[in-house]
Amino acid sequence: MILEGRCGRVIGIVLAALLAGVCGAQVDGAISNPILPGDHPDPTIIRVGQTYWTASTSGDWAPEFALYRSTDLHHWAGAGAIFPHTPGWAQGSFWAPELVSDGGRVLVYYVARKRGGPLCVAVATAANPAGPYVDHGPIMCQADGSIDPAFVRDEQGKPFLIWKEDGNSRHEATRIWAQPLTADLLRVTGEKTQLLVNDAQSWEGGVVEAPYILRHAGKFYLFYAGNACCGVACRYAEGVARADKLLGPWVRDPANPIIAANDAWRCPGHGTAVETPAEKYLFLYHAYPASGTVYLGRESVMDSIAWNAGGWPVVNGGRGPGVGSGVQDFAFEDDFRGSVLNAAWRWPVGHEPRVVVGAGRLTLTVPEGAAQVFVAQSLLTATYVATVGVLGDGGGLGLIGDAQDDVVLSRRADGVELWEQDRAGKKTVWKSAVKVEGAIWLRVESTVKGEARFSYRVGDGAWMAAGGSVELKALLPWDSGLRVGLVVDGAAGGSAGFVRFAVKAE
Repeated sequence: MILEGRCGRVIGIVLAALLAGVCGAQVDGAISNPILPGDHPDPTIIRVGQTYWTASTSGDWAPEFALYRSTDLHHWAGAGAIFPHTPGWAQGSFWAPELVSDGGRVLVYYVARKRGGPLCVAVATAANPAGPYVDHGPIMCQADGSIDPAFVRDEQGKPFLIWKEDGNSRHEATRIWAQPLTADLLRVTGEKTQLLVNDAQSWEGGVVEAPYILRHAGKFYLFYAGNACCGVACRYAEGVARADKLLGPWVRDPANPIIAANDAWRCPGHGTAVETPAEKYLFLYHAYPASGTVYLGRESVMDSIAWNAGGWPVVNGGRGPGVGSGVQDFAFEDDFRGSVLNAAWRWPVGHEPRVVVGAGRLTLTVPEGAAQVFVAQSLLTATYVATVGVLGDGGGLGLIGDAQDDVVLSRRADGVELWEQDRAGKKTVWKSAVKVEGAIWLRVESTVKGEARFSYRVGDGAWMAAGGSVELKALLPWDSGLRVGLVVDGAAGGSAGFVRFAVKAE
């Protein structure tokens, strides 16, 4: 797999992940943003020795919580996933992982929805950041949802779980809580204490969430996000409060929000700090790229933390997210020459695909009783072109919102068909009779944000339009970006083959 970076040159060959690295320059002591382009919201970061590790929300996509590692904060390589297979207790909504290095081992506190129940905070452990991770299941499940976990030790060294009670899901106040953990850090004990509740009359609106607590110069600093996180109407920003003792009282920074939107980035927030070997702090968080709007999802960005004369943290000099060069030249190819599916591909939670890879071909098979099967990957630029060769009826190339929302150009026994699917069902948008022997080539391209056009080619012939322009707004999930994927429609065939997938910036 070859990935071209933001500087327009090939920057690495990586067999395990979509993102090999970036070649950005320093921006105010941090890395040129984004450090991880594409859909990487709610990021967490730790440093173990000389290596940094990060993961982020995977939502309803598996494998859950992709891991990346770096030794210089410039170049990131895929390192598998925290959960190669979905934990049995959970049915989706894998949000907000928080990596912790404590006592010689690594933990990840995370969120998922309990089967038949609410959103819960859970925990998994590993001997080192690369895993394997052992899941210990949920440890906090409030009726209105428990999300956005963090870990901290108080002024006496006692461990605490920090989290948000998801009151805004019921149009109620939202609260950030602290509760002691057992010595093994795997269960809560004692009583919970409220640290913060949203100020509905301020910039916070109906939400305070995403707590992260850093101890500096003898004080505790609670970084938190406020207001609406996601979508075209987002109003997210990042604030901070401080206290002499973990359980308070907490006082908000008069300068809040300390990270707000600027010309390059929208709706920044939900971050974690990490200390460098030079004893400098960096803050990793997410924001929507203004140039890509919401179609790319929330990208991971990083900026430096300084401290003003009043002892408050200042991120990137108060200018909002640091401006990088952006992902301008991007290209990814998969020729399916390996023996396993490239780790760039993802699938919906609960819909793990049946795949055979090798000799230049990927074969996807629809499980019995399923309507379709697909693998997909995040888009890294707002305008793009993707192509693939398809062998077998039912194989297609599509743009995907989630497991129930997609638009696909599909091969049929008698031609090609463009179809859309949403929660109301599936409908044909366009179709044409075409006689094909061997592979048919399918293409989707977007030269205007939020719109796409599909086309097909037989052999070395010209590209032929498959219908008109398709509006993508209805596909967009509320909390993530669009993906491009390889699809097999169960109504047309049980399996299909794919050759030479490629996607690049347009």
